[in-house]
Amino acid sequence: MFDPVVIVLLFAAAWLVARAAAWVALRVLVWNDRRLAESDLTQAGRMGRLKRRETQVSIVRAGITYLGFGTAAVLSVGQLIGGVDRLTALAGASFLLILVGFAIQRVLTDIIAGLAMFIERWYSVGDTIQIPMHELQGIVEDVSLRHTRLRTLDGEVIHIHNSQIPSVRVLPSGAKELQLEVFVTDREQGVAAIDSVASILPEGPTTFVRRPHIDRVDDLSESLFRISARAAVAPGREWLVDGFFADLIRERAEPGLIAHGPVTLAVDESAARSYARASAATRRTGEWWPSLTRAL
Repeated sequence: MFDPVVIVLLFAAAWLVARAAAWVALRVLVWNDRRLAESDLTQAGRMGRLKRRETQVSIVRAGITYLGFGTAAVLSVGQLIGGVDRLTALAGASFLLILVGFAIQRVLTDIIAGLAMFIERWYSVGDTIQIPMHELQGIVEDVSLRHTRLRTLDGEVIHIHNSQIPSVRVLPSGAKELQLEVFVTDREQGVAAIDSVASILPEGPTTFVRRPHIDRVDDLSESLFRISARAAVAPGREWLVDGFFADLIRERAEPGLIAHGPVTLAVDESAARSYARASAATRRTGEWWPSLTRAL
């Protein structure tokens, strides 16, 4: 016989299971933070393991929540049916299942998309990502099977369903590496001008993650020198280098010191190696293809 109290108790139990899962997940994260409190988390390997661990905890917590409420829904349908011999109750339960199916279609789509992204390791908690289709960028604060929560540099919190994320750009280091090049007529004055400007720039997690520093000085001629400076800024704050830093150098430089620039370029060692391999393969292809064509 249909008993609404039983259904209410089932969903109450599912809610308690979800709360317990969240509490256990929080305790696990606190314990893990204490265990790694004295570790050097600036190392890429340890930071990557910490991110993956937090992501796994979020996925497991969300999975337990969905499993609890799903079980409660199935048992509630069983209460509605009341036995296979009651065709009327079975028809009502079937209609209810159809309505529930339409209602949870979007939820299932999000869960499948989230599961695929988790298995393929698109990103982890703590990564800085950009979603080009929606022009969103921020740090991943939480990931579940259904949604991803981002926090921007302005402090805004963005929730987006996993099925609405067709592609992402991931910045694993969490900072944007930039290189500024300027051509000067005097080596010592050029180096002094860049160092003096760099020393007054702000440094912090939302501005210059690492202040500009001179990386290389090339002597092109007796009166022309190329100075390369590198800096790291928070994603979205590239203007601090190509705008703010470059403008200060122009303003504080002696008249006639700057021959050209400054020019700002993005720096990515992994991308540079990949392009170097690709260009080398292209050169090799260009070497043997004409000879093969002549031979044929």
